[in-house]
Amino acid sequence: MAIEHILPRLLIAMAVILGASRLMGMLFVRFRQPQVVGEMVAGIMLGPSLLGWLSEEAVRSGLWSFHVGHALFPTSIIPFLGILSQLGVILFLFLVGLELDPKLLRNKGHAAVVISHASIVVPFLLGTSLTLFLYPLLFNHTEAMRFTPVALFMGAAMSITAFPVLARILTERKMHKTRVGAVAITCAAVDDVTAWCMLAFVVGVARAEGLMPALVTAGLATVYVLGMFYIVRPFLRRLQAVHDRQGKLSGGAVALVLGLVLISAWMTEKIGIHALFGAFMVGAIMPKGTQFVHTLTEKLEDFIVVLLLPIFFAYTGLKTQIGLLNTVELWGYTGLIILVACLGKFGGSALAGRLCGFSWREAGAVGILMNTRGLMELVILNIGRELGVITPAVFAMMVLMALATTAMTSPVLHYIYPRRLYEDELQELAAKGKKSSVPAVLIPVADPRSGGPLLQLADWFTAAVAAPADPAPDAVERRDRLGLPHVGDRKIFALHLRRPVELDGYRGAFKEAGPGAPLAPKAQSEASLQPLLEFADRHGIPVESIAFVSRDVADDIARTAAERGADLVLMGSHRALVDRTVLGGTVHRVLTQTPTDVAILLDRGFRNISRVMVPYLRGPHDRLALELASRLGRAAGCSVTVLHVVPPDDATRAKESESAAAGAAEAMRRVFGDSHASTAVEFRVIRDADPIAAVVAESTHFDLLIVGVGEEWGLESQRFGLRPERLAAEARCSMLLVKKASPVTLRPETRVPDVAAPANAS
Repeated sequence: MAIEHILPRLLIAMAVILGASRLMGMLFVRFRQPQVVGEMVAGIMLGPSLLGWLSEEAVRSGLWSFHVGHALFPTSIIPFLGILSQLGVILFLFLVGLELDPKLLRNKGHAAVVISHASIVVPFLLGTSLTLFLYPLLFNHTEAMRFTPVALFMGAAMSITAFPVLARILTERKMHKTRVGAVAITCAAVDDVTAWCMLAFVVGVARAEGLMPALVTAGLATVYVLGMFYIVRPFLRRLQAVHDRQGKLSGGAVALVLGLVLISAWMTEKIGIHALFGAFMVGAIMPKGTQFVHTLTEKLEDFIVVLLLPIFFAYTGLKTQIGLLNTVELWGYTGLIILVACLGKFGGSALAGRLCGFSWREAGAVGILMNTRGLMELVILNIGRELGVITPAVFAMMVLMALATTAMTSPVLHYIYPRRLYEDELQELAAKGKKSSVPAVLIPVADPRSGGPLLQLADWFTAAVAAPADPAPDAVERRDRLGLPHVGDRKIFALHLRRPVELDGYRGAFKEAGPGAPLAPKAQSEASLQPLLEFADRHGIPVESIAFVSRDVADDIARTAAERGADLVLMGSHRALVDRTVLGGTVHRVLTQTPTDVAILLDRGFRNISRVMVPYLRGPHDRLALELASRLGRAAGCSVTVLHVVPPDDATRAKESESAAAGAAEAMRRVFGDSHASTAVEFRVIRDADPIAAVVAESTHFDLLIVGVGEEWGLESQRFGLRPERLAAEARCSMLLVKKASPVTLRPETRVPDVAAPANAS
């Protein structure tokens, strides 16, 4: 068929594949399954196992006269889908290599060493042993299907662990910082490298025709690996240095890297150990923990994961014929393969974990995590099918095994190792590093523009608490005696939470929070934190950056605050797209759920402060507003006006108003106390029937308005209504809405990911 006829069919097929993969992925996510499982199922559904079978039945029964499967995927476009799928897998393996953290392969603990070896050796031996039974029953005695390559391939296929899917599951369950999660991640990383090396060996054996060709392949592979480490790796480091000097990733650099990937893949294909190994090797030797790799990954993964990998799933589905399993015996062999796969990975890892001192439940959790196979298994199976070492029926059996072992991971893990079992460990980890005497502020950043103003406020708030209140020579000694913090004994955390996307199902989603994976202030941090970190550098403000994937932003802000011992959560407010309110959505949940003081900044050009107003009625939230104003007065040298609004005079309320004003004045004196000497404080009483209107009118003369979010202002109701929105909308200056902490019980779910790196510019 001419290309002008093939192209339209190919485009339609790609559109159908993309739509089906998105729909099934979203459906499986709703059932708490990794999205990649849904996309794998979508690929099989588009093949002869479902769409083809339904089309044939419909034609046979006379419902319609054309075969839908053949119409969507005619034989003329199958080779083109195959080429696109191979290109997608080659680039994906390059991304897998990029994500590989060498730190996980070094300095492994005793348990990780034992479990990682057991999780490779046991399933490999069981897989090769199973071949002794299945070989005469399921395999053809052809040249490609000699027993040795078949046995080696079955062992390698049983030994794979889907590192990206495992990491995603651990992140979603908040397990990646626990002992079980850390061991599983380390073992999976070791398995990833070992399995690909093992596969390269199997492919070399399968392709070799005699002893001499095998020795030549081994020799060339050795030369190739040495050349990659001692020639290409230094070149990539120089390329990274060029990127660092230029501060951006140029199109030329991307083209150069992709060219290296393609050339490396070509070389390993010609050597005889498959093109995928070459792509993986380039990614593995790339310099890790750099903005160069981070930006390169972002540029490539959308195209690869969203478009090319679904084509790979569909191509795999088109080659998967579950209908070949048409007898009870064949389904029995399928069940046997799944059983042996689980026994090898789950059983071997769990037994090794138990011998290393884990409880049976902990060991079982490690075992079921190591048993997940996912996309990586499909990649290996397609290699085996291309090599001709497995039959179409065995290919279908192994695809079902990959789906079963991946889909069972989450539900079985929930049953074996529910969250209550590692709750104590999470609380123990959360307690470490907490120092109640050290002032700490957490700044969640969503809009990069808000970073600078928020950090400036946090700097003033913490500096005022940490610095001695008087310059006397014995000030430091006195603060020691009273247990007060010194200058510099403060903590400011900048937090960026990223919504999970489908890409995380294909890579180590714990990357932002993985063990030993710090983010450099100007390199690895999310773009949302860059303006804040640059502001910190310019002004010498010590700040620690945190970034990780979050499915519940408000909940994770609350947990991070509790985890880091924050005294105050300071964040910006941005109008929602739907309800257009300032205090709805995430802001409302942070105000009501966070077990620490909270301040929400409505920025109207706030940069410097000379005059601050605190409207004071009563209650703990107004008291917090006074305390923060007192800190600003000491640190920023601004004047503070405490405004008390009382109703107009009448005979019945005059005494009550006088008493309220006296109480407000006394509250101001108690809060400001010793700071009167360094802070200009004014107390004013205004009579007005509408407190909000009075505050709005006075706000024209001030730089910052600090308002306690209490019921007195109508701000503490479950449903934020007209009054707070009016105050927020009509105030003429920037506004800080503050809420005093109230006892909140957090659901025992997580140890907050630790990816911080100090951005200390002092």
